[in-house]
Parts: sequence; C-alpha cells; structure tokens
Amino acid sequence: MNIYENIVILNPSLNEEGLKSAINKITDVVASSGGEVLSTDNWGKKKLAYEISKHKMGIYVLFIFKAGVSTPKKIEDYFKIFDPVLKFMIIRLSKKQVEALPEIVRKAADVRTPSTQATEISAAPAAAEV
Repeated sequence: MNIYENIVILNPSLNEEGLKSAINKITDVVASSGGEVLSTDNWGKKKLAYEISKHKMGIYVLFIFKAGVSTPKKIEDYFKIFDPVLKFMIIRLSKKQVEALPEIVRKAADVRTPSTQATEISAAPAAAEV
C-alpha cells in the first residue's frame, strides 16, 4: 500500500457541523475504497490565491491516508460530485517524504525508517553457532 497526501479546499460557508460532516464523508469514502485515514488536519479558513466558484476564502483540510493504487481515482471521482469541495489534490508520498512525517503518523502507517530497521536488526538475537 502507498501513503498519500490529500489537500482539500472546502466551501467557506460551511458551519462547524457541516465541516465535520464533510470530513467524515471524505474519511468514509477513503475507508470504503479500501484505504485507511492516518491523519486529518484542519488548517482553517484561509484566503485563496484566486477566486474559485466565486469564493475568495476556503477551508483547507489535509488528509494523510494509506491505500492501494486504485483508491485515489475513486476519491477524485467522488470529489468531482461532492458539493462542499472547491479544489483538491492527491499526491503519493515518496519514501523520503514518508520518513519526514511526524512520528505518530509513521507509526499508524506502520512504516519503518532506515534507523528503526537498523535498531531492529541489532536487537535481534544472534544465531547460535554450532
């Protein structure tokens, strides 16, 4: 499975309940497509660089999830018909980018960094010599 980063810009007119509902729906789509959301980070309402659908502001939400190769396409198809979403971008993270993620996310993703692999190898019991 790959680790993906998904930034979504939501409609700024959403109230707190609508925002939670939209985030839950996106999380459900990832889960129903065979993925697992590792982290959700609400960055809040920010000014857009340019107008999108007559909106000058947007609510930015970052999702980091683990999924198979076909899942991002399913999520993109859903975003195209989901009204609260103004813009979105999904990227697959490289090994170096995954290693740079916070420790909590790496543990949830069950990703081993080279330093943890070396520790595990050195901690392994030595084979008995005959």
